[in-house]
Amino acid sequence: MGKKCPPCKKGAPGWMVTFGDMMALLLTFFVLLLSFAQLDIVKFEDASGSLQDAFGVQTLQQVNPMPTGETMMATDFQQQIVLVHLKEKLEVILQNETDNGEAEVIELENGFMVRMTLEQLFDDSLNIRKSIKPKVQQIATLLAEVPNMIFISGNTDNQPPNPNGAYSNNWALSAAMASSIVNFLAKEGGVEPSRMQARGLSQYSPVDTNETEEGRAKNRRIEILISRETPPIGKNQILEKTDFIQAPVDEE
Repeated sequence: MGKKCPPCKKGAPGWMVTFGDMMALLLTFFVLLLSFAQLDIVKFEDASGSLQDAFGVQTLQQVNPMPTGETMMATDFQQQIVLVHLKEKLEVILQNETDNGEAEVIELENGFMVRMTLEQLFDDSLNIRKSIKPKVQQIATLLAEVPNMIFISGNTDNQPPNPNGAYSNNWALSAAMASSIVNFLAKEGGVEPSRMQARGLSQYSPVDTNETEEGRAKNRRIEILISRETPPIGKNQILEKTDFIQAPVDEE
């Protein structure tokens, strides 16, 4: 007869106990993550209200949904898609001006910018030229359809304004340029004024040399920055649609 096998030790091996503890902790961790990701705010508020009633708590507290990775990623992705489509449409509208060097659509980290020269946009009185007005109207209509913040900057060259004109210095001139565009976008395009900011940058943000007339012409420009930033939800709208800065607008 062969030898008998030695009796087996009772209980599970030591490594199995440790492995089982690790699996239980991992399962608990992922269940916790799932509960955060799928939080039903309606049920949560019902449960909160039931507990308050049970304990006699009368204080009402607003419960806001907890942001999840899924909702944040979806919002950012949708915002990016909106900006891409808007940029493509503006490039089509300004195709001729871009080919002539009178306009640019520039991709930026915080959005994109439409840049147009002063001579292309305005006459001597800072009224929008009739030749470009239909395209500016198209731009305004598109900007009214998106929720993004819009920053309009006026820029000049380093030459002082006409001393007999309405503007005493380049600060005043650049601010009037930006205000004229803001005024047009709000009145003619229906862009919400609280989403726009007018900035006068004077001569201190040149894109070319001021030593030549060609360079100075490029420096005399309007820049419309469509930002990735959007106004915060629930922000008090202090400005009404008629309360924008008054600036010259061409008359028919």
